[in-house]
Amino acid sequence: MQLNIYIPKEKEHILTSLDKAAKTTRRPKNELVLEALEHYLPKTPVTPGRFRLGKGKPTRRAEIYEGRLKY
Repeated sequence: MQLNIYIPKEKEHILTSLDKAAKTTRRPKNELVLEALEHYLPKTPVTPGRFRLGKGKPTRRAEIYEGRLKY
């Protein structure tokens, strides 16, 4: 599986640090990123409903088809 990550210009220091760590440890960058994610993700709880859109009202069939009906 492949994952591409965009790093904005203002966060370029992260990529520089990753390059330096890869050279120092003689390990591939993807291995270092995977290790960092393995350490970070279990410590970061994901709260269900965190990005909830809020309460919605039930939609009636007439509202769905309003404007589509030809008389």
